[in-house]
Amino acid sequence: MERLADDPERLKLGGENRDMTLLFSDVRGFTTISEGLDAEELTRFLNDLFTPLSNIILDEEGTIDKFMGDALMAFWNAPLDDPNHPEHACAAALRMVDEMAVLNERWEKAAEEAGRPYKPVKLGIGLNTGVCCVGNLGSETRFDYSVIGDNVNVASRLEGQSKTYDLVIIVGEETAARAPDFAFLELDLLKVKGKTEATRIFGLLGDDTVRQSEAFGALTAKHQDFLSKYRAMDWDGAEVLLAECEALGGGKLKGLYALYRDRINAFRVTPPPENWDGTTQAMSK
Repeated sequence: MERLADDPERLKLGGENRDMTLLFSDVRGFTTISEGLDAEELTRFLNDLFTPLSNIILDEEGTIDKFMGDALMAFWNAPLDDPNHPEHACAAALRMVDEMAVLNERWEKAAEEAGRPYKPVKLGIGLNTGVCCVGNLGSETRFDYSVIGDNVNVASRLEGQSKTYDLVIIVGEETAARAPDFAFLELDLLKVKGKTEATRIFGLLGDDTVRQSEAFGALTAKHQDFLSKYRAMDWDGAEVLLAECEALGGGKLKGLYALYRDRINAFRVTPPPENWDGTTQAMSK
């Protein structure tokens, strides 16, 4: 706030194009969770959830855009300049995942004391980097400082794909390229809903310590070999490498490799076109 007070023009009316990183997060299975809570309990749950997650985003120099039910939207590099916005967004996402472990431990203990069953609460997070329009958007009588644009939509779509790939954090290609000190695993060449061109998407698996670990290095090398075989339609070779990747993943990537195993089995029955480049068409948002 002090920095904005010194330079109020940064919070000007209207919109401007800025290079930004967007974050969308959503609670998995929220409908089921909400059905078991009354209005007061649901409000308390959302407050308990959003308060620490918001603090993490603000601590990593992000801006909270809005809360939408169980979803949260945030962005970096507006209204204040942040040249390291892809890295700050990735750091925030990883910290949010860590915070969920703390929250789940507390909620599970409260459930035990109340004598009710408890199912861990999980997040899905999508990150994307690119040029967006940001500013005071709305009408002359009511407006919000928000962001719009194609790259915003892609970030939202990536959050939705976290269910498909069974990973918490899904990241766009530009974000991964500009946050080199984080551990990314290429997931797919994906054409998201509403887009005509495919983009490489990545799973954010950890920080620089993970990235430099011997285990992660072995996984990424084997995984890239697997993707090469898969995109070359060498189903037998891909399946052998898939099993090796699954072992190197230590069980954390079980859902991802189960997805690819199902695809390989389907392609053996109905092969893709000869000119296929490995692109997957997203079937859901």
